[in-house]
Amino acid sequence: MDFLRLVKNSEDLVDFLDIPEELRRRKVEVIILPYQDNLEIAETEKKSLRGALSKYKNEQLQVKENNAWSKAVEEKYENSRCKYHS
Repeated sequence: MDFLRLVKNSEDLVDFLDIPEELRRRKVEVIILPYQDNLEIAETEKKSLRGALSKYKNEQLQVKENNAWSKAVEEKYENSRCKYHS
């Protein structure tokens, strides 16, 4: 990406930029980047994450994952007593 980076005396810029008082009479860095509309960015950088983690899949564990949450809840609470149904 092309850009421009300059160090200038802020007093040189007051004719065409609204320089805050705390930056006046100081050297400032000016960076000029090409403008890209947010819509352009969204269209050009839209990518899918589908399959991005497929290299980490373990098919042997997928069968266990289907019931993992319900089994964990059973193990945690199987011996606990409900205060409403004692």
